[in-house]
Amino acid sequence: MESHPLVSIVTPSFNQAKFIEETLRSVELQQYRPIHQIVIDGGSTDGTVELLKCWEEREHGPGYTFAWISERDRGHADALNKGFDCVQGEVVGWLNSDDVYFDRQAVSSSVAAFQAHPDVDAVYGEVALISENSGLQMILCFPKFDHARALRGCTVSQPTVFLRRSVTDKYRLDPALWGPIDFVYWLQMGREHKFLKIHRIQAGDRDHGARISRVSHDALMKAGRRACAAFGAKEKANPIALFQDFLWLRLLRVTALFWLLLLLTRRRRLKDLAFPMWIDSVPKVLARQLMMRVHDRGSLGPRPSYPIGEPHTEE
Repeated sequence: MESHPLVSIVTPSFNQAKFIEETLRSVELQQYRPIHQIVIDGGSTDGTVELLKCWEEREHGPGYTFAWISERDRGHADALNKGFDCVQGEVVGWLNSDDVYFDRQAVSSSVAAFQAHPDVDAVYGEVALISENSGLQMILCFPKFDHARALRGCTVSQPTVFLRRSVTDKYRLDPALWGPIDFVYWLQMGREHKFLKIHRIQAGDRDHGARISRVSHDALMKAGRRACAAFGAKEKANPIALFQDFLWLRLLRVTALFWLLLLLTRRRRLKDLAFPMWIDSVPKVLARQLMMRVHDRGSLGPRPSYPIGEPHTEE
């Protein structure tokens, strides 16, 4: 791999005008260069196309290039396949149009991991769960990827994942697939390719009212179980393995609390964010973290005038 390989960021989009500008900016603010961002829009009618046109006309500085198309497609999986067809870089990120990269080193950290581990084909990290207007809800941590564990439902955070282009060239998703397309993709490629977890918060996963995991939670879970069965999951998992998963998840709760405390106490890190994150209050975010439960499933109210991390572009 070259010392600074081109990184392609694929962003599937449909009617996400409310969020997509923060998504685009979180990529533009990455310190790493060169980056090529590709937005595959499904024919949005909510103002997304106008935003993309404006973004294309802006001056972004050297090393960042932007391309987009907007046309009807057959859904999320089809859009992702189109994006993979447009990839030019050696490293590929998959960032949906309602998510963001957490800080300005998300891309450079992933590239460095690939360079240090030539046998690795996928890199991922921890994720911050954020509200629809970028309020911090909690930190979520994930176990090391193992295909057998994935068949028991333990996945990784999609917006944190970066892949080698050799993977995206090889694997495509069924355009008719609905629901957990990221989970299916990990099951598909995870049998032959190695994942590496890097220990840092890599992305912000936006929790809002229109996301599938809230609108169609039960159907999404059923689709996930069907996917596991299709890839060879047993009807009844080994009780010992399930107990190990239980212990892992409890340990990861402690790890997530550690990450949150580290985030709230290291103010320098907050100045390096790639999006304008804020918190309603330290006690509230700590309570949500300890209980791993978001009581208010809305936006946490209007964004206040005291963000804890307002990103900026260096002159």
